[in-house]
Amino acid sequence: MPWIRRRARGAEPPAERLPDLEFLALVKASLEEYAPGVTQDAELKGSSLLSPRGWAVAVAPPHHGGGRHYDLVALPDVSVQPDVPCFMDCVVAMSGDPRKAADAWVQTAGACMLELLDPTQRFADHVEPDAERGVPGWHSIVSGAVGLGLDAAENRRLQAALLDANVLHRIAHTFTADLESPFFNGVKVFYGGKPGAMQAEIRVNGERHEAASAAMQALNLPEPTAFTAVRHYALLLPVTSEHR
Repeated sequence: MPWIRRRARGAEPPAERLPDLEFLALVKASLEEYAPGVTQDAELKGSSLLSPRGWAVAVAPPHHGGGRHYDLVALPDVSVQPDVPCFMDCVVAMSGDPRKAADAWVQTAGACMLELLDPTQRFADHVEPDAERGVPGWHSIVSGAVGLGLDAAENRRLQAALLDANVLHRIAHTFTADLESPFFNGVKVFYGGKPGAMQAEIRVNGERHEAASAAMQALNLPEPTAFTAVRHYALLLPVTSEHR
């Protein structure tokens, strides 16, 4: 998997950014806390966390964001070769604490990976295409919402607001035509910023989706009273006979 370790020779991470393996060590600790036993015998190597059970998480070379920004690639089954199915997400250590960024990934995109590996609805919800919260034509594995703001009460209020808004169902028509993976497509829902300057963003397979982001912005989610950021994640899988 050389593509997930590609970095210009001699390049050094920004001073405020942890080296890849140090950040992945935090991801490993958070995964273990979230799902005890899941990281047993997993190794930190190169820029990857590799499990003998066949899954891996890697830090990709950053292609947007600042020094506290980490692009993560989840590979649920590295035995599928040569093109290993994967999904991407990014997290930012907004408070300067990279462990909180690792926790945010684990509780959203990481939870979806864990649920894909062990589909028992312990880590994320399964939503059928014709359900009230479903994405038409796709089986969804959907995480809860995580708040990353300065005020705990505002975090909770916007977490609830984001989930109540049923974003993916309401704006599905803007992005489903761009879901191309025959395995699974990763979709991040993000809403954050300071009062009067909140940003809504949808990322599909790691890339900002302009039409979906604009549609989410038009949902007029509530403004916080202090800096607040909330996010959740979904894996969208093609509907098969087992999902009908």
